[in-house]
Amino acid sequence: MSETMHNAREIQKDLVAMRRHLHAHPELNFVEYETSRYASEKLENLGFVVRAAGGKTGIVADLGQGNKTVAIRCDMDALPISELNRSVYASKNAGVMHACGHDAHLAVALGVAQILSNCDLPGRLRIIVQPGDSPAGRPGAATMIEAGALEGVTAVLGLHVDGTVPTGKVGIVASLAQAFEEHFVVEFKDDGESQEFADTSLTTANLVRALYGVPALVGSGSDESSLSVNSMQCENDLSHAGGRHARLEGRIKTSGDEMRQRTHSEIEKIAASVRNQARVIFSDSKQKFVDSSAVTATMHSTAVDLLGASNVLSIKRKSWNWQFSLLTEHVPGAMIYLGAEIASSRRSHQSATFDIDENCLPIGVAVLAEAAIRLLRA
Repeated sequence: MSETMHNAREIQKDLVAMRRHLHAHPELNFVEYETSRYASEKLENLGFVVRAAGGKTGIVADLGQGNKTVAIRCDMDALPISELNRSVYASKNAGVMHACGHDAHLAVALGVAQILSNCDLPGRLRIIVQPGDSPAGRPGAATMIEAGALEGVTAVLGLHVDGTVPTGKVGIVASLAQAFEEHFVVEFKDDGESQEFADTSLTTANLVRALYGVPALVGSGSDESSLSVNSMQCENDLSHAGGRHARLEGRIKTSGDEMRQRTHSEIEKIAASVRNQARVIFSDSKQKFVDSSAVTATMHSTAVDLLGASNVLSIKRKSWNWQFSLLTEHVPGAMIYLGAEIASSRRSHQSATFDIDENCLPIGVAVLAEAAIRLLRA
């Protein structure tokens, strides 16, 4: 057994205690006040310099110094689900539950901080505790980036528990999302012959409402898209030099070229359904991608060395990692899916009975901690 795995197993009781405390006190996205306070106190007691970052609950904590900084990123928000489990650590907050494992993610990150705080670090270790990972609202990852969480970071590592993978195994995400960001314009004119579009403002409002439904229409589980309308101009007066017309502008963000093409197609269909003569223009396309192959290779070799090749799986992206992918648009990164299946009773994520095999916790700590050390030494 490696020294890192030994150290991780030595703190298993602490990991379970932290995870159960967090599970019993879940908080929804962007209001994780007690969770944030709990994590801050733990990190400060380990000697980390902690600062607020991202919304009102995000945390960035640093330990050590040097030319390289490796960050461990975790999320911490829960879901609006009423827990049905009868465990002693079941949710004490009515209607709120850690039904996707974010309690385990934070416990693992705190565990990494705990075992590495006793090491002579060859660089700086950063713990990023992100709010708002759940789908509703603005991505918490974006707020952390804006708050400078990635400043000086040379690599970022993350994990997500997976209740469908046996405990003792991990999956490595071989390829994180390649994101595209584009500007789009929709224009249409009315010559006055049809009464169907007599109120251009109403027509445009209906168009905007339909456009905001595009991400849900094109979503495919492992890929994500987002859309925002930034400006809208309408002219209802037929006597105006340009007649009745409307123009709206916005931005779309998609992960992967296939998702990009589907998003284009849906926007064009919606525009045509509102007005046959509608014109859609896409421009200012930017592919946002950072080469993470070296970091992924380090994560993979670390997992193989600690667990054995037969226990390391290469898997495709899942929707769980899309906010982590926002971080890897800026710095190289790698993510693992941590096997957490309860052998006798597999639990579905985002369900009222979700739970994990807590024996997975030290495995997650060991893989992330060892990978971080190797990256700092590289």
